[in-house]
Amino acid sequence: QIRISALVRKNLQQAEYLNAKHAAIIVAKHVRQFLARIFVSKILQAMREDEEYQRRWRCAKVVQTAWRRFFWRNRFILHQDRRIEEKRQQIAATRAKLRETRERERASIVFRDVIRIDSTLATVTISFRDESYLQDENSMLIKVYVPTTKETFSFNLEENAIRECLEKALSSEGRLSWDEMLKENVLKELTKRLMLRVVRGRPIFLFSRRNIVEKGILVDKRVVRAVGELFILSTFRSPHDVVFYTYQPSTRLQMKTKLSMAKLREWLSETQQKQKEQPEDLCLLDPKRQTELIEWLVKRVVIRKNPQGDNMQLLLQFEAEEERVIKLVTKLQSQWRRLKSRRCAKETTIHQYEKIFVREDNVYAYRNILTDERQWEKPNLLGDDDLGDPVDEWRKEETLDPATGQKHQYYANYATGQSSWLTEEDAARLVQRRYRSKHESDLMGKKIQLPDIVKAMKFIHGARTKYEQDPHKLSNLVNFALMTHCLDLDFVKAKPIYERALEQSPNHPLISRAYGIFLLASRQTPVATTFQTACRLFHEANVVDPTQAKIQSATEIYFRWAVLVDSKNPLALLNFALLHQCIYRKYDH
Repeated sequence: QIRISALVRKNLQQAEYLNAKHAAIIVAKHVRQFLARIFVSKILQAMREDEEYQRRWRCAKVVQTAWRRFFWRNRFILHQDRRIEEKRQQIAATRAKLRETRERERASIVFRDVIRIDSTLATVTISFRDESYLQDENSMLIKVYVPTTKETFSFNLEENAIRECLEKALSSEGRLSWDEMLKENVLKELTKRLMLRVVRGRPIFLFSRRNIVEKGILVDKRVVRAVGELFILSTFRSPHDVVFYTYQPSTRLQMKTKLSMAKLREWLSETQQKQKEQPEDLCLLDPKRQTELIEWLVKRVVIRKNPQGDNMQLLLQFEAEEERVIKLVTKLQSQWRRLKSRRCAKETTIHQYEKIFVREDNVYAYRNILTDERQWEKPNLLGDDDLGDPVDEWRKEETLDPATGQKHQYYANYATGQSSWLTEEDAARLVQRRYRSKHESDLMGKKIQLPDIVKAMKFIHGARTKYEQDPHKLSNLVNFALMTHCLDLDFVKAKPIYERALEQSPNHPLISRAYGIFLLASRQTPVATTFQTACRLFHEANVVDPTQAKIQSATEIYFRWAVLVDSKNPLALLNFALLHQCIYRKYDH
């Protein structure tokens, strides 16, 4: 037990020693740091105070700034030069590419000439579309430039079209070679196919293929029967179109229709989709199957009488089908327009008629808003629907007096079946007039009687006469100031009279209250000072006369009398309102 206790004490003392040692080390460390910081700060302070050091520091700063400016300026100049050089190289490459393109286009030009069509000059240029013009299946580009409008029209021609056009123009029996076709007098035949159209003053050039189509190869000729008559049907085929001619010997009637190759491909494709046949069964565009294609087309040539006239009509089966579809669509549109017109007529009827209540029979009737005609039956255009119930409101209407022929206005409520010569505004105006009369009687008190009028007129006349006789007497000043203020409403004349009376008796409650009301009504400037003066006068008067006994006679003779004489004058009403607000404190009045 003793050894254990000794060992414990040993460990505790050792721990305390280590803690004390660690604390001493930390304290010493912080002390050294503190002393070093002080030492360094002293050195720096001494260096800052050293004039030589400061001069060197400023010089170094200036040199560094100049060096940085020089470095970044040179770097920016190098970057700018590099950008300019890149831009120059890009422009040079673009110009070289454009030069190469122009040279290639100039080398591909085989014909150039100036032509005049209907007094319009144009420059025609014929060139190959690419450099490999010695190969098969080449194409040529015809450009027509119009100087007046600065427009260019381009036409692309395949080799077969060019060859066929030139062979037809030169009436060549054999196949032309490229050397023969590239001759200037031969290529000039292509310019003869240019046509001019003027649309809204703007010339437009077109390249005509008509001669190529109409001078196609005759591939079939047969006799067909239609509409009880015999017709000779001739079929011509060209690289672009298939043309059908019919001739009726009995009447010598000739008819023609044309089918383009693009439309023929579309027709064959639609037929294949409808019949769900195999592609090999409908590949009739193959030159080896030309006979089958002609048989297929002849079966679908329709000769009939024109439904819109007595003449005959030649068309293809898909054109007849399109006409049938157009007729069905037209019929459907007519049905839709008929339905829409009925709806519009129904809506018009709904807006033209209204339902009214007939009070005598206790039933509803229908009234035409435009003609004022009334009927018991519902309009037929409404069908199974009905009009809504009338709105409970009064409306102005007019009626014609058959005896005098004059129109009279009246007011009706079609929801209740009531009518009256008196409008809602007139009725409301009567009620308002009665209410205002009652309100004025409550506000002004009892009605004025003749003795009161005589007394007031006598007092007012006496006040004016006494002031003229003795203008320095206080009672005459007060009565004349009140008369000028309340009855004459001459604020300019009343102000000096109030001031003279206030000088003779500064604490008189009647003068203080009347002058305070005058200041508030006239809004003398400055407004804040005027308001404070009026409040001070009211307070002094309330101290001297708390029951307002001194102002009772003035209220009846001047303020109330002014309102009774001219109840529409705003100044008289303002004086009376300020009297009740500031003196009697009756804010409801």
